[in-house]
Amino acid sequence: MIRIFTPQDKEQLCNLFASLIEGHKEYISHGELQMGIATDSNTLAPNFKEIWLQYLERQYTDPQTLIRIYENDENGALAGFIIFGIRDDGGSPYGVIYDLGVLPGFREKGTGSLLVRTALDYFREQGVESCFLESGVNNHSAHHFFEQFGFRQVSCVFRNKL
Repeated sequence: MIRIFTPQDKEQLCNLFASLIEGHKEYISHGELQMGIATDSNTLAPNFKEIWLQYLERQYTDPQTLIRIYENDENGALAGFIIFGIRDDGGSPYGVIYDLGVLPGFREKGTGSLLVRTALDYFREQGVESCFLESGVNNHSAHHFFEQFGFRQVSCVFRNKL
């Protein structure tokens, strides 16, 4: 079942995120590097959970951002999430999927698709014509998943660690 995130979910959501990124470093993209969650494409910062909780708080207090949770029908535990919103700092408003995560046991069962469709449907209802997201360079399974929804790579991000 998909439901709206509440602040009471933040610890459980942080633990879900931590289990996903600890088990799949390919998730790390420039967003995690810029926020300080990761120190490089294979290493998480020692305090990455604290940093992600701060990020989550910024997201759920931003009126332009929505967070949806996929809750396991059997036990009510969180099994997936999506963080998305509309930005209006370009030529026209555009959607952004900031984060998406689904526990491995719920993949290939439609969970991720339901979450992505939730965001895309919202964007369409708001009259948004484009949606962007970022993904770790080696997260090929996610790339294939997003391509099924019509996403196409439009750029590459480079980093120079000074």
